[in-house]
Amino acid sequence: MQINPHIFRGYDLRGLAGEDLNPLIAEHLGKAFGTFLLRRDIHDVVVGHDCRSTSSEYSVALIKGLLSTGVDVVDIGMSLVGTLYWSQYYFKHKGGVFVTASHNPAQYNGFKFAHDFSSTLVYEELQELRKLAEIEDYIIAGQPGKLKESGINDLYIKDLAGRFGKYKNFKVLIDSGNNNSALIAPELFRQVGCEVFEKNTNIDSSFPLGTPDPTDKIVMQRLADEVMSAGAGIGFTYDADGDRLGVVGNQGEFVWNDVLVALFAADVLHDNPGAKIVFNTLCSKIVVDTIKNNGGIPVMCRTGHSFIKAKAKEVQAKFAGELSGHFFFLDKFYPHDDGPYATLRVLDYLSKTNQTLSQAIASLPFYISSPEIKVFCADDKKVELMSRISPILKKDFPEAEVIDDERAADGVRLELFDGMFVVRYSQNGPYLTVKFEAKTQEKYQELKQYIDKLLHQFGDIDWQSKMNVNIESLD
Repeated sequence: MQINPHIFRGYDLRGLAGEDLNPLIAEHLGKAFGTFLLRRDIHDVVVGHDCRSTSSEYSVALIKGLLSTGVDVVDIGMSLVGTLYWSQYYFKHKGGVFVTASHNPAQYNGFKFAHDFSSTLVYEELQELRKLAEIEDYIIAGQPGKLKESGINDLYIKDLAGRFGKYKNFKVLIDSGNNNSALIAPELFRQVGCEVFEKNTNIDSSFPLGTPDPTDKIVMQRLADEVMSAGAGIGFTYDADGDRLGVVGNQGEFVWNDVLVALFAADVLHDNPGAKIVFNTLCSKIVVDTIKNNGGIPVMCRTGHSFIKAKAKEVQAKFAGELSGHFFFLDKFYPHDDGPYATLRVLDYLSKTNQTLSQAIASLPFYISSPEIKVFCADDKKVELMSRISPILKKDFPEAEVIDDERAADGVRLELFDGMFVVRYSQNGPYLTVKFEAKTQEKYQELKQYIDKLLHQFGDIDWQSKMNVNIESLD
């Protein structure tokens, strides 16, 4: 089966629906993944999907392929990827697949594959899956597997709510961005006693408001305006599979997710002194400073939810998080990223410390930070382009500490005494990612102008692409 090799990414599979993906390819991926699992003595799989227009039909085709290998499948239908991981424990099934393209635009789709509890496939395993599909090396069972349909969203909500107290003093606004987080978040927050305001909780596969990406300033500004208009105390939004979140305070102030990493680290270290905290290369220096100030051990890791999840398990960290909004609470929860659970941890921390979000953030070290900036560069060009950019950065900043080892892996981070910046290529989309910050406005402007001038030298970057995110932060 011929499949575009570029859609097998660092930690999931994503491509253009109807071009890179179709039901036949989905069926072959099901056959390949069923074979992959059986050769590891795994015989049961949970499957779920997001609300994209092609997700249901891809899920049906994928399940057909899985069943043909003899594995048994539980179909949980439209849900969140955190619900899928949770259901692995509920059903005691190591295998899992979630049909989604996460925060990519509506015309994309893809798959997240799990081969153990809370554990997703990474690059080498995805390449093994690709090879199985390409040569059609499948196990075909004499007796197909059994299919069971089981909607478990209500059970998932009940379990999460039962892990927390009641937060009757919180007025929470939920903007679901027309995605399937609407199935979970509003009811979850009502169950823990919050007054809930709903915005854009009607599910629409076309994403009429644009891509639901909590790292996008457009999405965050909409959320901020809604919070202030409703008189809410805090606002949350989610990406299309619900493992990442965006948060704003009652005055409409954005809280970028690396700042939340720092806040969560302080919370976890309060009960786990001396613990290791894992964070990705894109995170602000606020994170390192906060971990050290609270007696923890900082562990920097390459970007990607599968990589950071694996690193957290490896070093036995109590918490891990990254700028994009993937958070892993290994102190009190399963070791996977779950947006609704993370939002409850925000409310729990604010309740315990009797603070507003603004007050909690004000207690952290201060840096002027850019959002996560994404500039389009084709998949077949981005790696080579990064190899040209990296030597320039090292030459132009000889005083910087250069981080380009396995912690960066797909880019370079420069540590300056009064700031830092990162340029890397994305593992899950055709773009470069940029993040920079400084202690002073003067240094911030200097870095911004440098990065803008540097990137405009390269014709491989498409400044007009609809996939670009937050590029106005370089103006």
